Amino acid sequence: MGEVSRTLAHARQLGTLSREEERSITHGDFWVPEAERSLYKTALTALNGAGIAYVVAGAYAIYEHTGIYRETKDLDIFVEPAHLVSAMRALTSVGMKARLEQPHWLAKAVCGDLFIDIIFGMGNGLAMIDADWYRHSRPAILAATPVRVAPAEELLWHRLFINERHRHDMADIVHLVVCVGRAMDWKRLIAKTAENWPLLLAQVQMFDYVYPEHRDGVPRWVREELLERARKDLDRERTGERITRGPLISRFSFTIDVHEWEMQDLRKETVDRALAQPFVREIALSDVWDERSPQVEAFLE
Repeated sequence: MGEVSRTLAHARQLGTLSREEERSITHGDFWVPEAERSLYKTALTALNGAGIAYVVAGAYAIYEHTGIYRETKDLDIFVEPAHLVSAMRALTSVGMKARLEQPHWLAKAVCGDLFIDIIFGMGNGLAMIDADWYRHSRPAILAATPVRVAPAEELLWHRLFINERHRHDMADIVHLVVCVGRAMDWKRLIAKTAENWPLLLAQVQMFDYVYPEHRDGVPRWVREELLERARKDLDRERTGERITRGPLISRFSFTIDVHEWEMQDLRKETVDRALAQPFVREIALSDVWDERSPQVEAFLE
């Protein structure tokens, strides 16, 4: 038993860990319960057999890059929108039900009480899953099945926008940086972050706080470029408009800004733009779906 495993076992004996803490600190082999493992193997084999370009993201991808295992019953599969319907057909061919949850970003492959999330966009509408996720992915094995794992750069970028009260991905971000930051393509990450660079700067500064004597993960030029942008932003003329980008990172925490303080909701604008793309309606109207959520039905009206 490794040192971390012994520490975890001792803490469990003492009863000093909450259930949530136990789920979040394990560093070791990635373990999946047998029922989920069987489902994942079936689904991944079907996707591979159909030649679908997909990547595994979520907790398993974090594990592959950092070695940190977080107990989860979720499997996140990311595909480009153009591949979504084909992916769902492959999954329904092995007995899973296809459900479209949100027209611009989320589907589920369901088998009884178990499901797999099939993600093709961002919930805030800022972007769709693009070819970079697969182009820069790496091979791995999950449930005894060959898969491609999402690249660290895209994982980090995606997590910049997850700041819900019940879920905050700061730890995943700084762990990615400390483990694989030296090998990351920071130019691609900065380009992808685009006008949302303050979120990246905030996480770089968080990394420096968490690891005050560890500077290798983030190249010096990255800090200099982001800080220079911040310096220029200090002198930017403000319009005084009552707008908030808060809902782009947490729809729930910033509800008050929109509904009580009557600020302009930039998330609504980005989601509306995503919904207006023709392929979103084509996806929603596909005959592949066994079920559509009420949100999808309302969108199609």
